[in-house]
Amino acid sequence: MRCKYCKAELKAGSLICPECGKTNKEKDLEKRLKVMQILVFCLSGIILACVLTAFIYFGTTGSFLPGGEEPSETTAPTQATTEPTEPRVPPEDSYSVTVDELNTADGNKTFQDNRDTVVATMGEHTLTNRMLQVYYWDIAAGSSYADLDSSKPLDMQIQDASTGKTWQQYFVEEAIETWQRDMLVMEMANNASFEMPEVYASQFETLEEDMKGTATSNNYSSLDALLESMLGRGTTFETYYEYLWNYFLGSEYWQEYVKTVEVDMEQIEAYYEANEGDLILDSYFEVTKESGNLVDVRHILIQPKGGTTSEDGKTVTYSEAEWETCRAEAQAILDAWLAGEQTEEAFAALATEKTEDGGSKSTGGLYENVWKGMMVEEFEDWCFDETRKTGDYGLVKTSYGYHIMYFVDAEEGWIRLCTQGAQSEKASQIIDQMVEQSVVDIEEDKIVLADLK
Repeated sequence: MRCKYCKAELKAGSLICPECGKTNKEKDLEKRLKVMQILVFCLSGIILACVLTAFIYFGTTGSFLPGGEEPSETTAPTQATTEPTEPRVPPEDSYSVTVDELNTADGNKTFQDNRDTVVATMGEHTLTNRMLQVYYWDIAAGSSYADLDSSKPLDMQIQDASTGKTWQQYFVEEAIETWQRDMLVMEMANNASFEMPEVYASQFETLEEDMKGTATSNNYSSLDALLESMLGRGTTFETYYEYLWNYFLGSEYWQEYVKTVEVDMEQIEAYYEANEGDLILDSYFEVTKESGNLVDVRHILIQPKGGTTSEDGKTVTYSEAEWETCRAEAQAILDAWLAGEQTEEAFAALATEKTEDGGSKSTGGLYENVWKGMMVEEFEDWCFDETRKTGDYGLVKTSYGYHIMYFVDAEEGWIRLCTQGAQSEKASQIIDQMVEQSVVDIEEDKIVLADLK
């Protein structure tokens, strides 16, 4: 990984540049959310991925602190017993309420009384201990640093030796700043009358039941028990729902906003010079000024049916009649589209319904940033035809079947990627300025965080 300021190589596990000394924090919302965009059309699947991530970092024994939730009756008993550990005593500057304290009547009451205490204010926005804890543990769970020991409490590990700042204090600062940025983006989204895309909104309707199923399948007594194991005592579904709603709404708005940021050719060239050699697609294809066009295309795949399998079971061949049946089915779908609105949106809807390509079904048949050598020859020949223009359509036969094609767009690869990169950098600068200009009042003495159960 390279420093985003001076391009020097960073040491493994460190975000501090050895050359310029600057910290390479991924502040912009687009980078922060890219992991959450893997399963774009399956919100519940993303949440399950988040749950699994929490299991990986925290485990069933509760990393970053001692103790874990008592297993359900279906969990196999341990084969040996261990000596009881001494109660954890947090340092004086800790925000933590320990599991031992939470298990006492007085300690639990004091903690619960502080759940809705406001600890940060920015304009009309307020951050409570309850929501801060969600931000805090979510960020801590996704962090990996060479000098961070996941087996020890965060308030007992030093993050900055020069100041004595603990990892707990560091992650609290990060949590508050992330909340600040989220609220600023939410203001932008609200001012633009941006609404949650339907594909997400519909998933939120079943979110609680989906997560209850996740809790049950992982031997948790309830959904709240699962959330508390991930995000600390006192975390409720209502709080997590609000957090996720803001998370996804802000993500979707931010991606659309970045596309509107204006950049000129000078900025695009500057981005190329600064990132030459790092413009990589799919982890291995390097985009240069000699790479040619990148293509966006939609397709609907119809595969032949029947076939004869070879003796070794490795290949299937189809008769002319079977191929003709396949072609006729594809032609009928194309004819249905031609008889309608003949728009890209209509094609995407048809692709979602009809395509037999599992890799593009959820995106309406869309493949973006296709480069030469990425697809099979016949598919590419159609896509990279020099006469091709937006709105073109047709049928293409490959070894996979018949593809009903719709051409979306093509652009020089380096210009496309560098435009997107320059837009993202400029958008990040805009949100950074908004953060600097906004005022957050923090009442540090009121912050109370629970160790994980």
